[in-house]
Amino acid sequence: MRIDLVITELDDGGAERCCAELAIYLHGKRYPVRLIVIGPIPKPPRNEIYGRLVAAGVWMEFIGAEKWYQFPTALWKLHRLIAKSPPEVAQSFLWHANVLCAATYPRFNIPLVGGHRVAEHRAGRNRWSRWAVTKMRRVVCVSNSLAEWCSQAEAIPPEKLVVICNGIDLDRLASQAELPSELRKQPALLFVGRLHLQKGIDILMADAESILAALPKHHLVIIGYGPLRQVVDSWTKDFPYGDRVHVLGQRPDVPAWMKQSQLLILPSRFEGMPNAVLEAMALGVPVATLQVEGVRELLGELAPAQSVTRDDWNAWRELVIQLGNAPDRCCELGKMNQARVQEHFQLDSQLQKYEELYRVLLQDK
Repeated sequence: MRIDLVITELDDGGAERCCAELAIYLHGKRYPVRLIVIGPIPKPPRNEIYGRLVAAGVWMEFIGAEKWYQFPTALWKLHRLIAKSPPEVAQSFLWHANVLCAATYPRFNIPLVGGHRVAEHRAGRNRWSRWAVTKMRRVVCVSNSLAEWCSQAEAIPPEKLVVICNGIDLDRLASQAELPSELRKQPALLFVGRLHLQKGIDILMADAESILAALPKHHLVIIGYGPLRQVVDSWTKDFPYGDRVHVLGQRPDVPAWMKQSQLLILPSRFEGMPNAVLEAMALGVPVATLQVEGVRELLGELAPAQSVTRDDWNAWRELVIQLGNAPDRCCELGKMNQARVQEHFQLDSQLQKYEELYRVLLQDK
C-alpha cells in the first residue's frame, strides 16, 4: 500500500505533529510512505518535527511554495510528483493541502482522504473546503464536535466524515519532561499555543492582571509564536506584574514546562481537539479552558471541573483563580487526567485507525 501524506507546512504545530507521527508509524510498518510538504524545509528553531522525520528515514518532498500566488506552481509540481510516482491512497492535512490535493489526486483516480483540524468560520475558505470535499472519499475530523461543525458549516455529508482523535506517546512525552531550572520553586500558570486570537491570547492579556492579583505567588508563562508576538511583548513592558510574566517564544522543552506547571490555561475561541490540553493531561497537569471543539471529549466526566461554557470569559477567569488557589485539587485532577489519556488517547491506537481507513478505501476501489 503506497501512501502519500500531504501537509501545508512542517512547522511545530498540532496538525504537523499528527502528520509526522502517522508518517513515522506507517514507515515503521514498512509501507512505502511519502510525505509531501507544500512549503519549504523549516528552519530552526521550528524544525524539531523535521528532524524527527529525517532521523526516522521518512521520504519527504518539499514543494517550497509559501505565498498564495505560488499556488499554480505548487499545483504543477504536485501533479508531476504524482505522475512520476503515483500512490495508491493519499491523505491531506490542513486547508491549503486539502484544496491542492483535491485538484490533483482525483485526476489520477487515487482515493483522497481530507483532514479537518479546526472549526474556523471563514466564508472564503469554507466555500473552497466544500468544493474540495466533493473530490474526497473521506474526511478525517479530530473530534465528534468538529465533525458536527463540518456537517453543519461546510455541508459535508455525514457518511464521508470519520472521527480519529489525536493521540499521545506517553513514554516519549514523559522522557521529554525533565524540569527546567527556571521558576522551579514558583507555581506557574502556563499558556501554550499560537499567539493568535483563535487561542484567546487577547483574553489572557486582558485578564492577567486580575488573575495574578488574586494569585500573588504565581507566575504566568507564555510559550508560542504567532502574529501577535509583538503585541504580547509590548503588553509586558507596561504590565503591573511584569516581573511575574515570562514570554518564552517557541521552545523545544514544552513538556518540561508543562510538567512543572500547576495549571495549563487556554482561553480558545475555537479548536478541533487542542493538543496542548491533551499533552498537559498526559503529564498529569490540570487545565482551565472553555468548552470548544474537542474539549469535552478530552476531559470526559472531568470537564465540569476544568472547563466553562464557550465564550464565558468571566467564568474562565474565575476558574483559573479557583484552581490556582487549590493546589491539592490540581494534583487530584492531574492524576485523573493522566489516567483518562492512558485509557482513551494512546497514540498507536489512533494511528491504526488511519491504516484501517486506507485499507477499507482500497478494498472499495
